[in-house]
Amino acid sequence: MTLSGKKISFFVVAVCVLTISSSAQQNLMDFDNSLKFARYLKSTHQYRFASEEYERLNFLWPGDTSVILELVQTYRFNNQCDKLEASFGLLKQNLFRIDSSHAAREYLSFALTCRSDSEKYFEFSSLLKSGERSFYELGHFWVTQKYDSAFNYNRNNEDLIKAEHNYLYQLTYDFEHEKYKSPALGLVMSAVIPGSGKLYSKRTGDALISFLFVSTNAYASYRAFNRKGIKSANGWIFGGLAFSFYSANLYGSAKAAKRYNNDLRTRYQNNAENYIYTSF
Repeated sequence: MTLSGKKISFFVVAVCVLTISSSAQQNLMDFDNSLKFARYLKSTHQYRFASEEYERLNFLWPGDTSVILELVQTYRFNNQCDKLEASFGLLKQNLFRIDSSHAAREYLSFALTCRSDSEKYFEFSSLLKSGERSFYELGHFWVTQKYDSAFNYNRNNEDLIKAEHNYLYQLTYDFEHEKYKSPALGLVMSAVIPGSGKLYSKRTGDALISFLFVSTNAYASYRAFNRKGIKSANGWIFGGLAFSFYSANLYGSAKAAKRYNNDLRTRYQNNAENYIYTSF
């Protein structure tokens, strides 16, 4: 073979290789393969990379239903709350192409995850059927800690919420009718009987310690004064200790009532959120 013939053969082979390589690359980067790759990233919990791949898909092939919904879902899984506003616009813009109930659920779930207080929330909740809408709207009041709104909503939609989410209804009802401890009453009780205010707030151990510390030091002071009169050093020492423990007992009793109330609210809040976040 001549030198010119070899050059022509090499050129033909090179063109074929480049053509095949370009074709293979295009196949790897086409819509179907790109979507499979994005879903693989999502399934392996690589949400940040998955969201970037979905964003690329939506840029190159805009308006695809599955891509838009899965993109927003990936934002939610990765807690990318900075994407909530963009998700609202993206879903609303494509509502006519996307099943409105699916779009609404995905945005509402994302908003609950981010504890968003946006008024746009109710724009999407209105797209759902009444039973499902009541769950998302009551859930919104819980996660944003608008308790008075939650109580009113629970009463006004009792039948709807009971029918599909009875646990959440009952939890809201119980929370509304829960009896709290009064810090003032706890203080007064401990002023009369040291430690009784803490016992009122169900802090039995603290109540017993307060009673023993105040009573033993007060009794020791009384005995010392009874023996040596007001010049008794021990009487003043034990009296000072008794007064200190008594004062601390008053402050601690009021604080114990406040802590009891805070713990109670926290327990209800955690139970409600656990239920809400495992229901979508």
